[in-house]
Amino acid sequence: MKKLVFATLMCLAAMSAKAQVLTSKTVSNVYEQVSSQTESDYAFNAERTAGDITTMYVYQKTLNRKGEVSLHPHLKYAYEYAADGTLASRVTYRWSNSLRDWLCASRYDYTLEHDSYRAEYSRYNHQTDSFDQPVERMVYTLFNGDMVNCVSCYHRERPTSPFQLDCQVAVSGLPQLFAGK
Repeated sequence: MKKLVFATLMCLAAMSAKAQVLTSKTVSNVYEQVSSQTESDYAFNAERTAGDITTMYVYQKTLNRKGEVSLHPHLKYAYEYAADGTLASRVTYRWSNSLRDWLCASRYDYTLEHDSYRAEYSRYNHQTDSFDQPVERMVYTLFNGDMVNCVSCYHRERPTSPFQLDCQVAVSGLPQLFAGK
């Protein structure tokens, strides 16, 4: 039941955000928006290559007794792009205080095909030092000349199990599901 609720919320979030193909510009816009917030508990920094954000760092802010702000590493996102500028993958790392290093946690892979856009989530397996097969998948599909789209959320318990459809919602009236590249 918990997974069904989560999948339904993911579908609703995707629809309310007018989901679009993620591009280098999308990543830059998100970075500019979050890094400009002054009342946040987090601070952000980014590395760029040829104008594209390749790594984004998230630092947690803490206030000491003197009122001074300290920054502590929290998350790191590594981005890879396809030749056309669409986002191909995003790898998430979490900071380990005990190891004083970044530990790989998960990856999203993005695939754009002629009538659909797919995002797949995989966990990092520290025992095999590689990513497991995806355990979650979200597919955005267009029908009837971009007038109706469908968001499908899938989940599987184990990387070797078949995907099970958690929810599927058809939406009409959105201006367009996919943004221009």
